[in-house]
Amino acid sequence: MKLNNYLAAIFAIAFVPVMAQSTSSDSTKPSFPHKMRDGFIGGAFVLGNSNKGSEVIYGQSREFIVGGGFGYRFAKWNDIGVDIYYKSTDFFLKQDSSKTLPNNILHNSEKVSFDNFGGKVFDRFYKGKMFLDGGAYLDWVIYTKHISWDNNGVANISSGSSTKTIDRQLKFTTPTNYGLTFRLGSKQGVALYFNYRLSNYFKSTTSYTELPVYTLGIALGAHQ
Repeated sequence: MKLNNYLAAIFAIAFVPVMAQSTSSDSTKPSFPHKMRDGFIGGAFVLGNSNKGSEVIYGQSREFIVGGGFGYRFAKWNDIGVDIYYKSTDFFLKQDSSKTLPNNILHNSEKVSFDNFGGKVFDRFYKGKMFLDGGAYLDWVIYTKHISWDNNGVANISSGSSTKTIDRQLKFTTPTNYGLTFRLGSKQGVALYFNYRLSNYFKSTTSYTELPVYTLGIALGAHQ
């Protein structure tokens, strides 16, 4: 998660002061500014049907997101914008005899992880200090991992009591994914966001059942 921490720090340095400055100077501008700027950081939990063979552990399966963007306000109550972001989603796999992703070997803990750079286009509506927007997103999967943790009953050859194994750049995943996205919240503060993935994570040549398609979370940001 070190990459997540670095990106969060970049967000705090780059976006938050810009948004604060934008807010403080609004009194000198016309009744509404046409330019809109966006900045956010947040996290969500994975939701939706969990299929046999690829069942996940809810509550542990989650994502981290940080990003920002811009847009154009056509009216005081409406604008259209574009965001770019980094997103990391972890699916922790349930350990039972039906597991097939990526194999049937059971571990003390196991997850499949997707790191993405993405973008979304949205249409936003304002009511007072609140907003609601909806749009579509496209993610480019830049890094995939399968990670497992095993406790050793007897110390291994390196005298370790546990072992962590990482398989990188998985060959059975698709290079992109896409879906619908919605947000509801305060222009300067907390917002709820919901994503519905329409594409598959796994290539059609594999027999793996798909992972859950929904995420629901909270983001802290400035949408002005």
